[in-house]
Parts: sequence; structure tokens; C-alpha cells
Amino acid sequence: MKKLSVRSRLSTQLSLPSTSDIAFLLLIFFLATTIFDLEQGIYMVLPGQQSQSVRVRRDNITIVKAYADGSITIDDKAIAVSQIRTIIQGRLARNDKTVVVIETHPDADYGLMVDILDELRLAEARTISLKTMLGNGVP
Repeated sequence: MKKLSVRSRLSTQLSLPSTSDIAFLLLIFFLATTIFDLEQGIYMVLPGQQSQSVRVRRDNITIVKAYADGSITIDDKAIAVSQIRTIIQGRLARNDKTVVVIETHPDADYGLMVDILDELRLAEARTISLKTMLGNGVP
């Protein structure tokens, strides 16, 4: 008589229901352990309802104006964005009480104001005032 040999066969197929569970668990693991790098912005203290107006001497004020056509002036002298840092650093070196006023035209590109703020941060200007330009705002 012949004996039937029983061979154990190894399965080469993956169990599909368990792969979705593993993928879901891996997704949760990576979401829970990922550290998101947050970009550091410019720290600003905005006035509240209880804030009071402060008088500043005119010689302590530097006015940076951003116009709708993309031009920039510092105290009514036309400049490029790249010059802001050196000008403000020089003024802060002469007078550490310098207040920088950014006066922006309502139709000016928002990115222009952000570029000005970036340059002021690099110049280490600590006292900044934001203002909207009144009137036609022609340089």
C-alpha cells in the first residue's frame, strides 16, 4: 500500500485584513511622534483696550513708508528694501530710543510690509509702530 505523505506547505500569501490594520497603526505612530518645526515670527505686543498713548519726541521717530507702487521711503528719502537694515542699525546706534513707524498704503502689497518687518527684525529694532497711510499716499 501506498502511504499518503502530507506535506506542510508554507503559504506565500499575505493576510490582507491585517495589512490594513498595520498600515493604520503605523500612520498613527508617525503622526503621534512627528515634531513639527514652527517658524518663529516677530514677537509683537499689540495694544489692548487699557493701553494709553505715549508721547515720543520727533527726533526719536523714524518713519518708513510703503506705497501702493512698491516704493519705500525712510523719512521721505527713497530707498530699497535691502537698505533698511543698515539705515535702522545706524539710527539705533546713535539713538537707542528710536521708534520705527511703518506707514503702509492700503493698496500696498502685504509682502512689502512683511519684508520691511523682516529687515527691522534683522536690524534688531525693538520699538515698532504700525500705521495706515491716510490720503492719496503719493510719494
